[in-house]
Amino acid sequence: MSLRFTLLLSVFLPLPVLAATVGFSWDNDLFVGADGQYTNGVRISWVGDAHDHCERNGSVTCGLASALSPLPGISLKDEKHALTLSLEQVMITPADISQSVPDYNDLPYAGYSNLEMGLFSWNGDSLFGYGARLGVVGPESGAEQSQKLVHKITGSTEPQGWDNQLGTDLIGGVYFINARRFQQFQWDSGLQGELGYAWGVDANNFHGTATAGGFFRLGRNLPRNFIPDYAGIGTAGSLVGLFDGSGFGWEAFVGSFGEYIGYSYLEHHAEEYDVEARDGVLALVVGGGVRWDNFSFTLTLQSSTSPLRSSDGTFSFGNMSFMWQI
Repeated sequence: MSLRFTLLLSVFLPLPVLAATVGFSWDNDLFVGADGQYTNGVRISWVGDAHDHCERNGSVTCGLASALSPLPGISLKDEKHALTLSLEQVMITPADISQSVPDYNDLPYAGYSNLEMGLFSWNGDSLFGYGARLGVVGPESGAEQSQKLVHKITGSTEPQGWDNQLGTDLIGGVYFINARRFQQFQWDSGLQGELGYAWGVDANNFHGTATAGGFFRLGRNLPRNFIPDYAGIGTAGSLVGLFDGSGFGWEAFVGSFGEYIGYSYLEHHAEEYDVEARDGVLALVVGGGVRWDNFSFTLTLQSSTSPLRSSDGTFSFGNMSFMWQI
């Protein structure tokens, strides 16, 4: 594992004792029997304690909320606020990873790791989030070592082409998220239902997007987070509010979203390869999860139209997420 990635990981070592929630989220196309394109993603997340009444609270979280209060959705009086940190790693490979010679008609090998910090503010019905991220593409991302370790553990084909991965480059950006519960249901059987939506903009120089979608979930004692979809390495927004309730609960959810692709790093920095991004994609997400007081687990499957113009097939992967309240 690269030195820089190890140093980024060390940022998280003292945080669990201070956290309200920690999470580990793993994307992999092995869950759907594939191995290529977006082949693996990992996110380690930390969500700090929720702070309210920030008009008379001198905490660091409330200080940042006060500084951002001119932005939409940041109210010092009526909302809870929490800081988040996430360490993310993404790896992209061609379809045939057994070949050491580059296939210029497919994707290159590329690794990307970043550290993201955000502030999320929420009340009973809506969530707003603002954040920034800084990361690196190339060997210093540690993606090569991570994929080889996963494939060794799972007995999968060892990737042979990482010597040809894209070179080192710095990545940065900012994001905005808004999510809302606009309809909730309660049936005599004890089942609950919820309709909601989320939209956001992630402006960065790796994969710059604008996204909007909706979801429906069904279950008992539904979790209180605003975004039930944990797939697709992005932000810690799906953890915010997750443990506001207590006791045992379960959920099943289905959602769909559209994503406009404003910028693709691969398209602009892998000139020798046949990489041309579409203007956007449409996706379907299904999943389910269980929660016991201070622990939550979810399994999610996502399928979308391909983000590449050269492919008419679907782009699919699965996700497992584990979350703990400390």
